[in-house]
Amino acid sequence: MHERGLPGLLSDDARDGTEARPDELDRRGYADHLAQLLDNVRAQSESTVLALIGDWGSGKSSVLEMLQRGLKDPWRVATFNPWTYPDTPSLHRGFFSELMAALPEEGRPGSARKKIGEFARTVSPLGKLGSLVGVDVQELIRAGGDLLTGDSSASASKKSAEVALRESALPVLMVVDDLDRLTPDELLEVLKLVRLVGRLPHVYYLLSYDERTLLDVLLRTPVTGANEGRARAYLEKIVQVRLDMPALRAAQRARLLNDGLDKIGAAVGLLLTANDERRLGEIYFSVLDRRLSTPRAITRFLGQIQAFYPLLHGEVDFVDFFLVNWLRTQEPGVYRMLQAERDDLLGRDNSRFALGRDAAAQASRRARWDERLQAAQVHQTDLPGVIKVLSALFPEIEAAFTNAQYFAQARQRSTPRAISHLDYFDRYVSFGVPQEDVSDADVTAAIEDLAARKDSPAVARLGGEIAIEPARAMRKLEALRDARVPLPEEALFDLIAHASPSIDRRRNDLFDNPWRSAVRGGAACLLGMGSERAVDAVTRLGGIADLEEYVVDAVGFLIPRDTDTVDERLPAEFDFSLVGSAASAIIRTSLETHGANSPLDDGAMGSFWTWRYLEPDAARAWLVGQVDSGRWAMAETMGAFTTTLVPIGVPNPESSIGDFEIRTVDEIFGLDHVFAVLDSELEAAIRPDGGSFRTPATPGNRVQHALLRLKQERDARTTTRVHPADPLDQSEPS
Repeated sequence: MHERGLPGLLSDDARDGTEARPDELDRRGYADHLAQLLDNVRAQSESTVLALIGDWGSGKSSVLEMLQRGLKDPWRVATFNPWTYPDTPSLHRGFFSELMAALPEEGRPGSARKKIGEFARTVSPLGKLGSLVGVDVQELIRAGGDLLTGDSSASASKKSAEVALRESALPVLMVVDDLDRLTPDELLEVLKLVRLVGRLPHVYYLLSYDERTLLDVLLRTPVTGANEGRARAYLEKIVQVRLDMPALRAAQRARLLNDGLDKIGAAVGLLLTANDERRLGEIYFSVLDRRLSTPRAITRFLGQIQAFYPLLHGEVDFVDFFLVNWLRTQEPGVYRMLQAERDDLLGRDNSRFALGRDAAAQASRRARWDERLQAAQVHQTDLPGVIKVLSALFPEIEAAFTNAQYFAQARQRSTPRAISHLDYFDRYVSFGVPQEDVSDADVTAAIEDLAARKDSPAVARLGGEIAIEPARAMRKLEALRDARVPLPEEALFDLIAHASPSIDRRRNDLFDNPWRSAVRGGAACLLGMGSERAVDAVTRLGGIADLEEYVVDAVGFLIPRDTDTVDERLPAEFDFSLVGSAASAIIRTSLETHGANSPLDDGAMGSFWTWRYLEPDAARAWLVGQVDSGRWAMAETMGAFTTTLVPIGVPNPESSIGDFEIRTVDEIFGLDHVFAVLDSELEAAIRPDGGSFRTPATPGNRVQHALLRLKQERDARTTTRVHPADPLDQSEPS
């Protein structure tokens, strides 16, 4: 929070140099210079029009405030803001009211205030000057209201006013602010008042405006004929002395930025790392500094950060949040594009998978983003900077505008909670943690409570996240492990296991298969707790019927394989044989206790495949015994060796037939034995029902597919025996 009484980042009040509104940009010296200039102008001219020119938000109002405070006697100040008046008659009333109010109130008939009132009556519409200081309404109605037509009464009134003003010898500075906010007709009327009507002795005008905007308004008036040269010439006739606002120096811009960041940081306890400061400084001074060139632009932008960042402190990367909000305020079209192209930005657009990495593919990728940026209405001169900001946020953009070979490396962002991370993108555009997500703060609280073996709402929230979005939950836990945060691995394994029955097994998401994600997360917990404690956890939870499959699958995920890379190999201190034996005991007990009527029943063979890796001989003996005892038919058992395929990314997908594990059948049963047992069934085998592209994986189709493959293998072996290759063929190659 900012110090009580001082303007905060969300304030747009002018700075007048007082303690309550301090002069942060050292504009007091410029205001003092203008005060001296006014004294010089007064010594050389009875009436002059000056113009303070600067961009919107450059600090003109602050300079005007300090100028008025610094003017000394005999100067009198009138402030006229034409933007506050709704119509032309009101402009006249306001103009003369402010001028008259700046003059001292005198009782004598020839006073300057009274003469100005009489002059105003002759040039302003009837009935609109009733509130003028010193003008009697009844007298006004009797006299009527002559418009500015050059008639003798208006001329005479003006001369009387001029005489009175010369006699008073009091210089009046009329400050006319917000001139660039007027309509074309209103602007011409105000300039007419200043240039013709109000050119009175000892009355000086200081106009304040953004030149580009004012010229644009003038170009829409009949006096310029839409010619910018004529518009500039018209202004030069009005303004005798041009005063340009000093541009913000680099040091001033940096000071505003740092002061603003200090206010934001103090409010939330923000700590920037050296890497954060490097990233922020690099992109700010190479791109943002040029676009945030006025005090108002910098302060308002930082005000947006101050308003919304507290909602996400600790939940997003601050530098990314800073840059995204710059896009939101400076390039709203690009900000909308981010939301529309979310999947492509995160590398999750299925339609782009076929995109190669050759020169043509790279050109296509770049052309796609060029087209989107054009549709976002990015100005051509601003395009390089916008691309640089987007590249700092999204590896996909960086790859598109560098080279295709860099794409894979570019996706590896080390910044935690980055917008390019699937789990964090929505937070940046939702101004908070989405309701369906679990905050990092809740995860941290849950970890602490689990370590203390304490139930809490945070633990319940994490458990719900594991059940609904296990892939996202496991990524959060893995990020904590990567950051070397100590985790209560046993308690976490319990939480994941107890949530596993609620996981939707029908989902087969392309990137985040829920069941596989939960299994992988459980396996990480087992590794984290060490082999001895892992044995205890597996034995304890594996004895619970609803949790058995999950526990076995988590152990199965750790089975060492010859194809494992160095990073995938188990730590040397982890004794997998102990954990594997514990899982084998669970599988054996389960299969013996809950024997299925058919190997094609749901779950009948689920744990068998893990058991076969853990204890091959015991698993083989058990399965052979199932068939030899007659509990399971050989044909149905062969159907269980027909793999199934599940389409990716399809809601409630239907599985289809894949391949037949003929080598595994040979290892377990021996193919010759299988051929002999199934001789008549092989002869009667028919093609499974279904389309030519995908055959539904019904139990019957799986059996028929297995029989056909076995028949093909048997027939091929028979043909080979009848027509063996001639071992004496010694012919030379041609």
